[in-house]
Amino acid sequence: MNVEITGRHVDITPAIRAYVMKRLRKFVKILGEDISFHVIITVQKVRQTADILLKSKFMDLAGKGQTDDMYASIIQAIDKLERQALKQKSKIIEGKRQRAKENSVAVKSGTVRPPKRSSASKAESIREEEAYRKPMTVEEALIELNQSDYPFIVFRNSESGIVNVLYRRKDSSLGLIRT
Repeated sequence: MNVEITGRHVDITPAIRAYVMKRLRKFVKILGEDISFHVIITVQKVRQTADILLKSKFMDLAGKGQTDDMYASIIQAIDKLERQALKQKSKIIEGKRQRAKENSVAVKSGTVRPPKRSSASKAESIREEEAYRKPMTVEEALIELNQSDYPFIVFRNSESGIVNVLYRRKDSSLGLIRT
């Protein structure tokens, strides 16, 4: 952590320097060790301002606090900076989770190849299809099953509202699964 403190129309006392360093330590837990700060403290009559610029390899942030007390201005600027840092860090983490989710579960239509477990085993191809249809009765599902080439049909029963599976058995009879 690198901290540079600049005073405009004010001398930076060891007490102010220690206070700023103490308050900025929490950013190491949030963003890690590789961060740098530039703190600018300005005094104009009764207005005391603290500007804090944060630079890390992921983001550049700025916070400003302005009150009639120097320590309150520093706290205000650090609080603004902390909110920004947490928000940006959560966006970065969420982006990583989304990319990991997309890489682990392929949601592509067509052929999906699971990752190989070993060089000796062959990767199986899985055909994935999505169909959005209106709810139907068992009789309508039976007509749909007879018209299709598939051995089963999954549908939402319009009478009960639950998902059912109508399928052909090996002996040419029909089976119905209610979930």
